[in-house]
Amino acid sequence: MAKGYKKNKGHQCDHFDMDDTESIISSRTAMSDVMSDSITEDFTFDNSLDKLVDDLYAKRSLTREGALVKLVDAFESSNLLPFVEDRCSTISHLFINSIKKGMTNESNLACRAIGLLSFTMGGGSSSHEIMEEALPQLCKILSDESDQSKIPEVVKCIALVAFLGADDLDKTEMALEAIWKVIQPKSGYNVTTVNYKPPVVVAAINAWSFLLTTISTWRLNPENWIMHISHLSTLLESDDRSMRMAVGEAIALCFELKLFVNMKAKVIAQIDTLSCEASRKGANKKNLNEQRELFRKIWDYVMNGGNVEETVKISSKKGTILCISSWTKLIQLNFIRHFLRKGFLHHAQDNPLMREIFTFGVDKKENLPKRVKKINRSESEKKLYMMMKKERKVAEARKQSFFNDLMY
Repeated sequence: MAKGYKKNKGHQCDHFDMDDTESIISSRTAMSDVMSDSITEDFTFDNSLDKLVDDLYAKRSLTREGALVKLVDAFESSNLLPFVEDRCSTISHLFINSIKKGMTNESNLACRAIGLLSFTMGGGSSSHEIMEEALPQLCKILSDESDQSKIPEVVKCIALVAFLGADDLDKTEMALEAIWKVIQPKSGYNVTTVNYKPPVVVAAINAWSFLLTTISTWRLNPENWIMHISHLSTLLESDDRSMRMAVGEAIALCFELKLFVNMKAKVIAQIDTLSCEASRKGANKKNLNEQRELFRKIWDYVMNGGNVEETVKISSKKGTILCISSWTKLIQLNFIRHFLRKGFLHHAQDNPLMREIFTFGVDKKENLPKRVKKINRSESEKKLYMMMKKERKVAEARKQSFFNDLMY
């Protein structure tokens, strides 16, 4: 192309008028303006973040709290890795400082912020350093804190920083034990028993289950988990449906990790009962269908080896989907999606860490013609109808068996 330009240089000059010159100048000016706008935007964004980090040094708690609100929002909606990777230690220390001395709102925001910082950095040495500094302080809050409204965010933060930063079993077990003390508070002579509210216990169960997924099956001695499974079985009798569902997922994971030594028959009977719980007049029906569906899935997995399959659409344009095929991955997905909130899709699309944790694929149905999609949809609906019909028959058979046992 350059040779051609030199060869016809004289001819080109003959046809090169002022309109061409103005066109090139205006084109270059436009391109320069775009680049300038982009640089200015990045510079302004970084300056804004710098200001928010500076505000974390403020003595006034409302100033620190306001900065944390905006930083959490930025972590959820943007890729802050270029901004935080060279100052991770400083920012982490400021977040932990807010956890230590902040009131409830500031402490909760700081717990979220440190979890999001660790997730943004990925599972490398930076996440390990964050865990080393944060874990002792977070565990101290659990042992000292009388304000229960702080605890859900603390246990979630413990689980996430240990999930990403723990490089040995001891640290993981330390985090698991700290969270378990919320699920089953110590009791006895000269010990004040804390009665945690159901939402606090639910948060702890979800965090404990999430962290338990990181321990390889061959490193788990079933004898060490008898007490845990016994208490989880007790919690299945709770009046709180959300607690029963959280416990159900934890128990499904225990089955998958082969942690049952005894109590298997009792727990299966409990699962069976919850999978076909009747809707009683005057009783709270919130999440009843979700409970039945969850425990039917657990019962099918335990009794028939049923598959745990779920897909999450990540990008309609590319047809990207996140694929789940085990209770381990389902629990990890539910926890991470809940923690990241509105930032889940952003991280799923742009954060390499998500590709390390989960399996991604392409939804082949996206590129099918509309006619074929319609046929597939019809077949899926037919399969769903047959599956629901089968479940109803199974539920009726169980119910009849139950009444027969009562009569005889």
